[in-house]
Amino acid sequence: MKESKQKAAKLVKTLKTAVLAVLLMAGISALGGLSCAPSRPARQSITYAMPITLTAVIPYVASEKGFWKEEGLDVKVQMFSAGRLALDALLSKNAEVMSVSETPLVHAIVQGNKIFLVSTVASHHEVKFLGRRDKHIATPEDLRGKAIATLPGTNSDYFMYEFLKKHGIPVNAVKITNMSPPEMVTAFANGAIDGYFAWEPHIYYGEQQLPGKTIVFGPGDLYHGWHSVAMNQDFVKAHPEVVQKLIRGFIKAEEYIHQNPEEAMTIVAKVTGVDKEAIRKLWPEMKPVLRLDKDLIDVMNQEGQWSLSLNPSATTTPKWRDFIYSDALDAVRPSSVNLN
Repeated sequence: MKESKQKAAKLVKTLKTAVLAVLLMAGISALGGLSCAPSRPARQSITYAMPITLTAVIPYVASEKGFWKEEGLDVKVQMFSAGRLALDALLSKNAEVMSVSETPLVHAIVQGNKIFLVSTVASHHEVKFLGRRDKHIATPEDLRGKAIATLPGTNSDYFMYEFLKKHGIPVNAVKITNMSPPEMVTAFANGAIDGYFAWEPHIYYGEQQLPGKTIVFGPGDLYHGWHSVAMNQDFVKAHPEVVQKLIRGFIKAEEYIHQNPEEAMTIVAKVTGVDKEAIRKLWPEMKPVLRLDKDLIDVMNQEGQWSLSLNPSATTTPKWRDFIYSDALDAVRPSSVNLN
């Protein structure tokens, strides 16, 4: 009897050991399965400070069509009425990336800010002067003595200085007021100013306020600009992979625009609030293309001399090439880089 009890106890012990072993192996298998299962990396989140301008069509499309999400980037867009205001968000570290015509970036560099231009996304002739005919503005020379508005530090501000110089009008012969583009449109409509220097779609907005009563002077050969993408240098150096993902999203957007221009115009109309037919009319004034070209450095050099004249504390002309980060675009599409 005693022997039988011992055998039974031994059997129970053996069964317990076997059960524990099975449970242990099952747990290990489960853990192994979890550790071996492919995991999707979390998207990197960044903020893009984006201005209201037709020349930002590539960023608009990249955002609207989800091309950055496809590259693993979660891009939060913040809209600004002017690129210079978007630049303020970048410099204050409230955004990781922004885009604007090169002029505000030239000013920022002259003032000592450490930024990189990582690509241009459009070439353009977007800046213009809009005047009221009932204020006796029919020719450029008629701006003498008139009340006009500008936003300092912008490409349209640079155009204003070049425009006045070309037509022999001293700056002090014009009554200049500093305003944001939305303020310009309101002041223009109520007669507080006689005209203003700005870019599309703000020229369009002003024309809509006084149909048939306005006159527009375009840039002609005085100015040819570049809508440029900028980032803080320290961020670029710490996250070069983010820059490449941005570039790949831009390239997808560029291809989409060339293949689907009507859809692209619809997206621009949605973002800017400009009638699509007006956008169609303005479309030839800009060329959406991703590139880094030596012409950009030439323009920056010209504007740099002007910026230095407005900043007496700045004594040294920057080496503009040092502020262009071409590594990302060169890695993704080297044919778009021509800085030599």
